[in-house]
Amino acid sequence: MTINRENREIARSVMKVLVVLTLSLLGSLLIAGLGAGKESILMMFLLGVLFVTILTNGYIYGIAASVAGVVLFDFFFTEPRYAFLIYSAVDVMLLLFFLVTAVVSGTITSRLQKQISISHQSELTARLLYKVAEDFLHITGKRNIILRGIKYIYDHTGYASRVILDGDDQEYFSEQYAQSDREGLTIPIQGVAKQMGSLTLYCGRDELTFQQELVVKTVATQLGAALDREYSYREREEIRVAMERERLRSTLLRSVAHDLRTPLTALTGASSLLTDKFEQLSLEEQKKLAADISEEMIWLANFVENILNMTRIGEGQLFLHKEDEVVDDVVNEATSHMSRILQNRHLEVSLPNEVISLPMDGKLVVQVLVNLLDNAVKHTPLDSCIDLKVGMLGNDVVFEVCDNGNGIAEDIMDRLFDRFTTQKNNIIDGKRGMGLGLAICKAIVEAHGGAIRAENQPAGGARFVFSLPNGGE
Repeated sequence: MTINRENREIARSVMKVLVVLTLSLLGSLLIAGLGAGKESILMMFLLGVLFVTILTNGYIYGIAASVAGVVLFDFFFTEPRYAFLIYSAVDVMLLLFFLVTAVVSGTITSRLQKQISISHQSELTARLLYKVAEDFLHITGKRNIILRGIKYIYDHTGYASRVILDGDDQEYFSEQYAQSDREGLTIPIQGVAKQMGSLTLYCGRDELTFQQELVVKTVATQLGAALDREYSYREREEIRVAMERERLRSTLLRSVAHDLRTPLTALTGASSLLTDKFEQLSLEEQKKLAADISEEMIWLANFVENILNMTRIGEGQLFLHKEDEVVDDVVNEATSHMSRILQNRHLEVSLPNEVISLPMDGKLVVQVLVNLLDNAVKHTPLDSCIDLKVGMLGNDVVFEVCDNGNGIAEDIMDRLFDRFTTQKNNIIDGKRGMGLGLAICKAIVEAHGGAIRAENQPAGGARFVFSLPNGGE
């Protein structure tokens, strides 16, 4: 196939030489008929030699055209006419100077044209290499980086390729790749500190052009740099995640230790007083101490439940066990669980007239309501009003917990549902909490396909609203 292409190129060049010489001869005969001198006729042949050099991209054809021009001039324009003889020494010198001038001019023109072609090719190659380097800067992901490099190689060389990374069992190859024995070139993919793999080009025994080889080597270099950058970024991200996990663990431990101290101190004091001076205490004092112990135990139970739920959420193990639950039953269970803590507040519960049931994890939704009610108790004074409302909005069941406390501080409104976000002031009962309750509420509600939000009421106090889809997923 290569030989046939070369033969066709030679035949095309020879045809161009013959056409240009024919035109030069006709032009020379025309200007000779108009009375032009031999010098002008030779200039016409010289012009033809330059055209041959330009059109054929080779100085050999220019030299052949120069010799042919000398022969044609001798045959048609020197004495004796139409014979390959020269009687005049002037004509001999004229033809000699023409031959030298034509050869030199043709050679210089050919070299200049080749330099222009090389310069143009170098410009295209530089643009291509710049584009390759620029595109690799914006690619992330190991697979995306490798497939982009393979695609570049195929687009600009026409050959399929395959990439194998050290320590990776997976092979990456172009769509045109086929398992065969045509491996022709293997280039290492070198990172900053070590070799990361190899790139194999399936070109067989074909000779690569300089540009093709440069493209393949450039892609291999860019693959090494991009993969090295990707691995470094992954290592930094893993370190950052590990540090963040350690920070959260430390925060959790400090918060647990801090928040357990108050109820445990109260439990220890109340139980010791009951044990040591039970008979000296009046019946009312005994009931008061027992009620305090019960309240603290309820708070501790909710506290531990929140920690367990947040642990499951952090590990991605918050699984829902959905069943059709009646909304009234879920609300009653939550209020019953909080009855002792809510006894110093005025709780108003508003439920729909019709019975509403929807698929949910009843235990987790109860935990959401308990957390919201406990949050309302913490941020409202004694004898405050807390409203719990349930209604329908389209196909969703909407729950609202409202209070008439001091509302939500503006500086934490945007991160209210993040973990470890707490309001520093206006805590009524002194139990500040870890800032996990609302984060757990958000995770549970969103796991059900719902949404939750918080806002300050115009008349004062906060309102928390969450909705659950009726019908589920």
